[in-house]
Amino acid sequence: MNRIPIATLCGFLGSGKTTLLRRWRREAVLADAAFIVHDLSEFGLDAELLSGENPTPQAGQLRDRVAALHGSHARDHLHASVGRSLVEIARLDPRPPWVLCESTGAARPWPLIEALTQNDQFYLRHFMVTVDALNLHRDFADGQMLSNDGLIPGDAAVRQAAEVLSEQLAFASVIILTKTDTVPEKVVRSQVATLQKLQPRAAIGLSAHAGLLFSQLEGIPAPKLSSLRDRADALGLFQSAPTLEDVHATVIRDQRPFHPERLFDICQNNLGTGLYRTKGFLWLASRPAHVLLWQQSGSQIALELTGLWKAEIVHNRDGKLLDEEVEHLRALLDGGHPIFGDRHTELTLIGLRAAREAFALALEDAFCTDEEIDAWQRGSEFSDPWPQNLRRIR
Repeated sequence: MNRIPIATLCGFLGSGKTTLLRRWRREAVLADAAFIVHDLSEFGLDAELLSGENPTPQAGQLRDRVAALHGSHARDHLHASVGRSLVEIARLDPRPPWVLCESTGAARPWPLIEALTQNDQFYLRHFMVTVDALNLHRDFADGQMLSNDGLIPGDAAVRQAAEVLSEQLAFASVIILTKTDTVPEKVVRSQVATLQKLQPRAAIGLSAHAGLLFSQLEGIPAPKLSSLRDRADALGLFQSAPTLEDVHATVIRDQRPFHPERLFDICQNNLGTGLYRTKGFLWLASRPAHVLLWQQSGSQIALELTGLWKAEIVHNRDGKLLDEEVEHLRALLDGGHPIFGDRHTELTLIGLRAAREAFALALEDAFCTDEEIDAWQRGSEFSDPWPQNLRRIR
């Protein structure tokens, strides 16, 4: 009764794990909770999103109750890094009522469970797996491709995704079907029935716009570690690597803006099935004020307006800043890029090597040329096919 419960959120790349956690952390039951973010990204985007206004935790460190296990900590040193994080979390004051672990979608479940249960001061309360309803419908025949006697995906990248998702579902005590608003209701019912057959021991929850509350999981029994260990033995997973061995990340960093129309066209024509996920921050030449959070999984792309660049705020166009606030911003921008200021692009591409390299090469052509940057400085307009309307999600 004195141990701290751990709720682990697994699920394939882009299935909505971070969106759920950002929603859940506002619930009263998770006040003072600690977070472990297991992320293949080299710069820990998901940890940054969960940290809010605080500086991004450094890889392998606990800061403001968020342990950022990205880079080598996500793959080569996962067990040791989780162990150190748990020791630090146990010392927090006030004592966290929960530890929530968000795992990379490329995670193998048993090594993660082993790492999280190595400290007797904690116990596994939930092993949750998110499943994207639209991807399940489009790529996996509403779940039929996840069963051993089901259809076999012809595409190698889709087949590998099906294998890791099936493995994650085998350990699930809770399955959360996300983005249920993107497919018809009868499709959702069919998917639920298939998931129940695949994992009859799991409770299944439905979520649209991260509408499922963490507190709604309270009555679901905790999984038995001995049963999970037997499952790992039966599946031959005791020696498995923490993540899929041929799924890696490529990071793109650049301060130039993207040409909105070329970026749109590239996404229409160059998103291969082996590019499982891209995420990060970028800016468009047509929207120089906006810090845009980019999230792609499969053919789905989301752009979230997360704030304004300091290089825009410093102009004080609405006159709301005091003179000393403007001077402070100028000092922060001093030494930055003479044209772009703090504007920049930082994207992580996750997937198979050929697909990552092909998309990275295509993205290079989407950045503005020197001539286009000169035109941007002169106030030229750029054709922008990206959606213009904002949808606020609470």
